[in-house]
Amino acid sequence: MYDGQEFLRDNRWCLSRRGLLTGAGALGAAGLLSACGAGDSATGGPASAAPGTVLARTGDVPVGGGTVAEGVLVVQPEAGSFKAYDATCPHQGVRVGAPRDGVITCPAHNSTFSPGDGARLGGPATKGLTEIPVRVDGTTIVRA
Repeated sequence: MYDGQEFLRDNRWCLSRRGLLTGAGALGAAGLLSACGAGDSATGGPASAAPGTVLARTGDVPVGGGTVAEGVLVVQPEAGSFKAYDATCPHQGVRVGAPRDGVITCPAHNSTFSPGDGARLGGPATKGLTEIPVRVDGTTIVRA
């Protein structure tokens, strides 16, 4: 006669409803945590522009400001001087934004960087932004 317990002893792959829901929850949490990892393309990721890629037009980068294209932050700290940095924050890989009030800030944990040289100014990041070589070609800024 079948009593249910015999089935459970013989079928080791049978999951209880609680076991199934726990496993599904763990898989969902693992997926969510992996989406928060460093270098994730949705949040930032390393600069993807190959040498020769046009990153911006000179007129689109305000003095004291910047723009992000292809994972590269292009800034104009002083009139006519253009610099570029990997837009990935070295702390946890979140994409930084254009400078505001003379400071580049990571929106995740408020690490701050200098637009003039990419140096770390404050926050949990332990190093500055990685400089990307660029050149001005007429009215465009190109990755060198």
